[in-house]
Amino acid sequence: MHATRIARSATRSMRIIALPLTPPSKSLNGKVAEHLTYFHFITPPDNAKSKSWSKWAVAKASDLWAGLGRAPEGTWKRKSFLYGERLIDRLEFEELALKSLDPSLGPRLSNIVHRADKEKDDSAPLQIPLIYPPSACTSPIPHLQNLVEKRTPRHKKGFWFWLAISPLTAPFALIPIIPNFPFFFCVWRSWSHYRAYKASQYLEGFLKHGSIVPHSSSELDVIYAKYAPLPLPAPSSSTEKPPPPSENSSPQDGQESSVEAHPVRLLLTKEAVPELAKILQLPEDSTFAADVYRALEQARLRLEDPESKKKD
Repeated sequence: MHATRIARSATRSMRIIALPLTPPSKSLNGKVAEHLTYFHFITPPDNAKSKSWSKWAVAKASDLWAGLGRAPEGTWKRKSFLYGERLIDRLEFEELALKSLDPSLGPRLSNIVHRADKEKDDSAPLQIPLIYPPSACTSPIPHLQNLVEKRTPRHKKGFWFWLAISPLTAPFALIPIIPNFPFFFCVWRSWSHYRAYKASQYLEGFLKHGSIVPHSSSELDVIYAKYAPLPLPAPSSSTEKPPPPSENSSPQDGQESSVEAHPVRLLLTKEAVPELAKILQLPEDSTFAADVYRALEQARLRLEDPESKKKD
């Protein structure tokens, strides 16, 4: 299935784009080999005339935040905006991707369950295409399942944690002129975790019913081949033989040295992002480019320091 044809029909149904960022890791204990993957969710536009109070509050907060960004340089408003943007860049790209999915704009899970209960229903089953480059990933379904299984309890815990500590920031409201940023930050983090939690629950339901179907894209394969990082220079040939292993050395030491000699690298460079956005024909106000740039940078940092992921 071509990505352009998928993009044209994105206004009518939901689509998921899987962009592997790193090669798959080795599978342990029979588990699926993991690799960092950015998932982008395309949903139909929100054409509802009347919006709920929650959407109105989110839109209002976004306008207020954008107003801080338009403040003159050097003012506390502008400094607060820049600091907040740096905090957003530090949030894990998996959370930001899930948070961007609005279940109210996608298909309803109840429709799938209702169709399954009908024995004489001749209509085609509801399917959500999961588009991926086959050269970089054999099937993205296991990786999406793994993402959902890990993220659902994590974001549920984060939602209640930030909601519980938000009242502790009440004393900061006594500071005149400057808004109570600690309170707004706690509420925002709680809301962010809640959105990601509901999105992961939403995806989990479709995965259980087999409604998310992988579709390979040759166009994505072309981009992955075109913007793959340049190969590392081959090690210079030397007549010197490696030193013999000592008595205290173990086979794992040799494995670790071979891993260091062939470090894991990103599958894409940042130059691929504009062309990806072009073939997917995303709307002008889409945050796809910024989200992929952030995901690539975070993936690079995790490859350089694998322990940083464990500390989060």
